[in-house]
Amino acid sequence: MVTSTDIRKQIGQLFLVGFDGLTVPASFKTAIQKFNLGGTIYFKRNVESPVQLATLTNELQLDCRLKDSPPLIISIDHEGGKVDRLSPPFTRFAGMDHVGEIGSPKLAFHFGLAIGKELEAFGVNIDFAPVVDVLTNPKNPIIAGRAFSSNPEVCAKMASGVCRGLQKSGVGAVAKHFPGHGDTNEDSHLTLPVVDKSLEDLEQIEFIPFRRMIRSRVEGIMTAHIINKSLDPDLPATLSPKIINDILRTQLRFQKIVFSDDLEMKAIADNYGAEEAAVMAIQAGCDILIYRGDPGFPEGPYEAIVKAVQDRKISKERIEVSAQRVINFKKAYASHVKPIEMAQLEKKIGLPEHRVLAEAIAKKELPQGWFEDSKE
Repeated sequence: MVTSTDIRKQIGQLFLVGFDGLTVPASFKTAIQKFNLGGTIYFKRNVESPVQLATLTNELQLDCRLKDSPPLIISIDHEGGKVDRLSPPFTRFAGMDHVGEIGSPKLAFHFGLAIGKELEAFGVNIDFAPVVDVLTNPKNPIIAGRAFSSNPEVCAKMASGVCRGLQKSGVGAVAKHFPGHGDTNEDSHLTLPVVDKSLEDLEQIEFIPFRRMIRSRVEGIMTAHIINKSLDPDLPATLSPKIINDILRTQLRFQKIVFSDDLEMKAIADNYGAEEAAVMAIQAGCDILIYRGDPGFPEGPYEAIVKAVQDRKISKERIEVSAQRVINFKKAYASHVKPIEMAQLEKKIGLPEHRVLAEAIAKKELPQGWFEDSKE
């Protein structure tokens, strides 16, 4: 059985892959075109200055894509605090724990709006934020300092504000990490954490922010590389049909994009083969697979999914549903790709009002008189 060109192109849309360098490597440009790549992700290794980043985005969107391919998702992990890929003149914000302590949904909205405006200026259309994990374990090595609060209602209100601000700026928000990473003792970048919380407990704590985010029309939800024995004793959430299809899709009724967390993290890479994990993630219900891209484009996982379709382990309809979700997002957030004008960057990045907001958040207080006349 030969897999059609259309299905191969659709499978390519389900991959989001990073690369090393301040310009696009020739091998990555080739991969974009050969595999009809869905998108990429910026890290600090890709960032030098606003002009360099805008030039990089122009290169990716205008020079690397084949003319009949859809625009690329250009994504970033940019939360503020310790997950901050951008240096001055970009505005530096304190972490979401500061926003949570202030407790103002309106401030959270303007925080998301300011971050979104600066990201949109150089062509980012997805931010993997906000973190909506409820910090129920203060010794959590990966979520502490990134979560809004240990109170699920505070997390829900603040996350909703940030989501609405980001998306009003033209940048899709992604809530993370489902079904909740706030009660772990270990870092999934390094190992596979295990928790054991009942569905009833999750409903009362961890799911409250996710439900609010779904009502706020968040564009994406990212899975956690953790095993929850009560939900699925065998598989981490990223690879679990029980968690993604049965709970997130059916019970919580989320119908937009499910992103895997980075499949090169040790929680997955040390426990599953790269090809096996990619197939399992799609079978479980993930729409987009993320790869940091240190070894280059993950051709093995891509071909494994192609073979799984050929062998009818994954249906063509399953691929088509995910590919359509990706295209729907791109129509909303990346449909009008045009060259970024360098002269416009200074009008959007490091603005005085953004610095005022950042200084207030750093002090865990509302800016004096800042919201009196402002409306969301």
